[in-house]
Amino acid sequence: MDEQALGARCAEILSTCLYANIATCHDSQPWNTPATAVPDASLDIYWSSWTEAVHSKNIRANPLAFLTYYDSTRARGTNNQRCLYLRCEAAVVVDTKEAEAAHTLLYPGADIRLDDFFDSGLRRFYRARPLQAWLNCLSEQQVQPDTIDMRREVPLQAIRAAR
Repeated sequence: MDEQALGARCAEILSTCLYANIATCHDSQPWNTPATAVPDASLDIYWSSWTEAVHSKNIRANPLAFLTYYDSTRARGTNNQRCLYLRCEAAVVVDTKEAEAAHTLLYPGADIRLDDFFDSGLRRFYRARPLQAWLNCLSEQQVQPDTIDMRREVPLQAIRAAR
C-alpha cells in the first residue's frame, strides 16, 4: 500500500470509529481510558472529561498520550490495517474559540453551556495533537520469524490529505 492509500485507510478509521483508547502516564503509573474522541480537519482530536478523572490529572502532569482507534467488533485475525496508533501531545483546551469548535464536534446540535467547561466547571475539553501515526500491517497470526514490526508508520500529512 502506498502512502496515499495508507492515509485513506487511517482517515476511514477516524471517520467510522467514534471511540479511542487514551493512554496516559504519571509517576510511572500508566492509565488507559476509553472515550468518545473526534478529530477535526487538521487532525487534532477532542474529547470531554471530568477534571478529576485519572487521565485528566495525568495530562495536566504529563502531556504525552497515546491513542488507538480500532473496530472491536471485527473477528479475531481480521483487523489487519484496521487499527490506528497515534503518539500525541495532549492538553486541556483553554481557548474559548477552540472550546466552541470542540463542542461542535462532540455535541452537534446539543445545548451545552461552554461555561461548564471552564473555571469552576467540572468538565473540560481536551485536545490530542498527533505527532506520529502507525497502521497495523499484520495480525498476530501472520507473524513470521523474520517479522520486524507489525505496524507501518503513516505520514500525518497523508491522513490529513485523505480527510
